[in-house]
Amino acid sequence: MQNGTEAKIRQDLLLEIQTLEHHHHILLAFLTGTDYAPATVGNSLQAFKDSLSRASTYVLALYNLKGQQINIPWESLFSNLDYALTALSVSASVTQRDAVRTILAMSKEQIQQVLTYFVALKKSLTT
Repeated sequence: MQNGTEAKIRQDLLLEIQTLEHHHHILLAFLTGTDYAPATVGNSLQAFKDSLSRASTYVLALYNLKGQQINIPWESLFSNLDYALTALSVSASVTQRDAVRTILAMSKEQIQQVLTYFVALKKSLTT
């Protein structure tokens, strides 16, 4: 039973990592100047945040299955993503998009660390 549960969690986690990578690509392009529509940026922000939340839950579940605990240290990143989403929901003006770029720029290193972690995890899950 546990092996089936673990396999399902691993499969779901791999899908979430793919989602994170996809939306990270869009957010990084936006951050470096690609002019996406505000709805595209907002959708990618929300999808990245939701996927990060689910992926974190799967990581916690995998560790719990093995009787281990782990601390997920990216609460401040969730807050920054919320700020960016709020800025976009207020207005789609150039000023708001610049505010979102600023928030993402402040979070860029943390986003990269999260992606580096999940890419390494993805490799370990597929080997």
